[in-house]
Amino acid sequence: MKPVISPGDRVLVTPYVKGYARKPYKASVIDWTPRGKLKVKADRDGRVIVVSSEHVKKVADGQSD
Repeated sequence: MKPVISPGDRVLVTPYVKGYARKPYKASVIDWTPRGKLKVKADRDGRVIVVSSEHVKKVADGQSD
């Protein structure tokens, strides 16, 4: 079964700090980790971050920025 979010997809990540949502940011998916998290590269600063897949939404295909 193919996951809904695949490497190369564009996503919107909503970070949570102590239970509160912070400003979302766009990123590109690099890969899934063995524990079910996503490794993404943030657009805002180019860092590679591992995030929970629960805090990620796929940006619609064909949608421009």
